[in-house]
Amino acid sequence: MVAGVDVGNHTTEIVLARVTGNAVEQVAHGQGPTRGRKGSRESLDGAAALLRKLEVEAGVAADELLLAALRPVDTATAPLPPPSSPSSPVRSLRAVDASTPAGTGFGVGRHRPLSSLFGEVITGAAIVSVDSSTDFEVAAREISAAVERGWDVVGVIAAQDDAVLIRNRISIDVPVVDEVTLDGVEPDALIAVEVVAEGRAYRAMADPIALCVALELGHDHIRDVAEFTRELADSPAIAVTRRTGPSEPPSADDDYVDCIVDGRLARYSPAQAHSVLRLAPPGNVVEVRLKSIATAQDGIAVDDAFFTDLSSIDNGAWLRRGVADARGTVVALLAADLVADAATILQELTGRATQTLATEPDAAAVGAHTTPGLPPGTIVCDIGGGTIDLIGADRAVTAAGAGEAITTAVARVLGIPRALAERVKRTPALRVEGPHVAHEEDGRRLFLDSPAPADAIGRLCTRGSAGLVPFSNKLAAEEWRSLRLAIKQETVAANIVRCLRAFEATPPALVLAGGGALDDELLRTVSEALRAMSVVVGRANIDGLHGPRFAVASGLVHLYAAER
Repeated sequence: MVAGVDVGNHTTEIVLARVTGNAVEQVAHGQGPTRGRKGSRESLDGAAALLRKLEVEAGVAADELLLAALRPVDTATAPLPPPSSPSSPVRSLRAVDASTPAGTGFGVGRHRPLSSLFGEVITGAAIVSVDSSTDFEVAAREISAAVERGWDVVGVIAAQDDAVLIRNRISIDVPVVDEVTLDGVEPDALIAVEVVAEGRAYRAMADPIALCVALELGHDHIRDVAEFTRELADSPAIAVTRRTGPSEPPSADDDYVDCIVDGRLARYSPAQAHSVLRLAPPGNVVEVRLKSIATAQDGIAVDDAFFTDLSSIDNGAWLRRGVADARGTVVALLAADLVADAATILQELTGRATQTLATEPDAAAVGAHTTPGLPPGTIVCDIGGGTIDLIGADRAVTAAGAGEAITTAVARVLGIPRALAERVKRTPALRVEGPHVAHEEDGRRLFLDSPAPADAIGRLCTRGSAGLVPFSNKLAAEEWRSLRLAIKQETVAANIVRCLRAFEATPPALVLAGGGALDDELLRTVSEALRAMSVVVGRANIDGLHGPRFAVASGLVHLYAAER
């Protein structure tokens, strides 16, 4: 009697089976939430408790326990700067969390520090900068005086949070963008600024063609500029200039991401690393330091990292501003070091012989291939809480960022606890319009079986075991559906596409295993992401019995039987 034990980042699963020769007879199976960090003593104590429960219910006792090699993943939200490609020919001057621009419209002009306005008037459009040591009243007085002397001021950028104070005191109606970084901006440099009026969507400087023309960039750079302007599509204010030199690497005390690029080690800021991590196959990052994440605040060696900038969800949802908090970045970090003593600890906790039999991808592949009717050449995709494993005939790829990335993103954008986010991410919701009427995501209105509680009326709710559970008063049901699908697209589906770049040939089919595969919408978003590649996406049915769950746990048992 053996037990295949899969301690995951989110859930722990066990399959109890009787092995006779190389024949496997399944006896019992079960799952429970993982306690603490994967591989910790707390998580293994939880696995031991689950094993005892299954043994009592089945009336058997396992002689030997089988583990896969454990590697924890840390998934959290970090307040990182917006993505910026290291090769981008332009850079944003505005701070990440700046929120109070003033004026409206856009302007393009040469950079003129405030102190230069005292000299001879220079013809042509001017963008005036106000440094952090200048009082807003002084700045406003000098700008107005310069305009009277003939300066053509078309915009103002300020280092301090003074945009409204300056705009209310100057004599011209121009966009004023504050909380900008003036370091490295040379006098006479071209700068484009824009402030969008409330209720308006048009952003002139978010147009890559217009921005290239404004900053006198050639067509050779337009693709990089287009990637840059995607991040400006919902910015209330824009301040952009040309990049005149290579990106400065992070200082010794800053956050950093160390990547292998073209065979050489390169250190990037998290903003610069964002595009590298999302476009390159897993395995190009070796170390990360992020002070906002406890396990990485002093630097952590990693085998993979995956960043999802939450502002990217607007790509598929186009939400009204303010209905969701799309600030910050979901970070998933796959630790490089295996948990070496997991089998020893579990043996100590249970008193049973325990061995680490295989890697998680190897076990998942064996388990998933017990699915009836898999086409030849199918790649297995095991979606766990922390990692995605893609396993083909000749290679396996493990990537950070899976189900927990979705949960973390949902919790952040809705401002709800993670436990509630875990529930609402999976199923359609409804908006309660009155005590007896609700509005479904597909537009239907229905009568409730019982009156809705007072705290649910006028709010978006999910259906819980105890009734309706409210979680948002800003979103319509259709908006939440779009947002939910966009989150799944930008986290797990995008990560799977990244992993497939590591395979030389496109597979005919991809079979999803793991707890994430139980999400019907995730099956759909992955299918849509791979549609252009003509990859058929299906769902595993482990041993023709369990559905997509228990791939690793069952695979361990089958591997044990095969070795016998």
